[in-house]
Amino acid sequence: MAVQSVIRGLPRPTGESQTVIDAHPVAILAQRLAALAPDSPYAYAAPDFHDVPPGNSWLTVREVLPVMISSDGPHHHHGPAVRGARLIGSLGYAAVGRLSVAIAVAGQAYSTGPESLMLRLDKEGLVEQIAVRSPRLAVLPDDPLSGAPNVTTVPDLPALVAWAARGAYATLAPLIEMIHAETRYGTVAMWNQVADSVLGPTTKSPLLAGQDQQAGRATGQLLLDALVAEGAPIRRRGTVQMAQNHLGQQVLDPVRGMCCLVYRQGDEKCSSCPLSRD
Repeated sequence: MAVQSVIRGLPRPTGESQTVIDAHPVAILAQRLAALAPDSPYAYAAPDFHDVPPGNSWLTVREVLPVMISSDGPHHHHGPAVRGARLIGSLGYAAVGRLSVAIAVAGQAYSTGPESLMLRLDKEGLVEQIAVRSPRLAVLPDDPLSGAPNVTTVPDLPALVAWAARGAYATLAPLIEMIHAETRYGTVAMWNQVADSVLGPTTKSPLLAGQDQQAGRATGQLLLDALVAEGAPIRRRGTVQMAQNHLGQQVLDPVRGMCCLVYRQGDEKCSSCPLSRD
């Protein structure tokens, strides 16, 4: 099944198509992604920064890492490798994990470049919520938003992921270098964790939208290819295994390429941990 044929099915807000076109494009996408997980609307959505409640708890890309490093989360008490792994795991999902879901299930991309991405941390100093300041959205030619203000129309899916990867790489590359300087955790290991932050969500999220998992994962692979083209030294991309969901259906379950090291904080290894493979 072609990737492009399954990324249009995510429910849109009700109303006539002109209403959708006239609405703020990033806000419309955020509403669609929040609907994937109504009990946890921030899990996938990246709202326009101007739509979130005001407060001084939001941080820019340039501000966030010193605050994360100075926090007292439990990952800071289990060695530098755990510290580095948790930091990049959190930032990787913030900069490109949620973005990959938007591309895989909606065929749209927002900017997570350093001038756009805003982050809010939880009590452990890890990213809880993101928002974006740039109003720009990239879409495919058949998207109803094509031609609307603040919308960039690209010719095909590879062009869409390339557009998205430029901003994500510009954000993540310096953060990874700073984490490496702080913890000595390897830069290749961190980029491999970024790959997991893409492939895990793009494999699982299509189920929430009633779409094809294989196509979603293929979209994630395209995004990783685009990050590599930008300069990301991604060496591992993980695999998949078959699992049974709560409905008794056989589904794809991603296996990480890199261990996130959470188990070193006293937890059991997760089902996707590569260290659990035979």
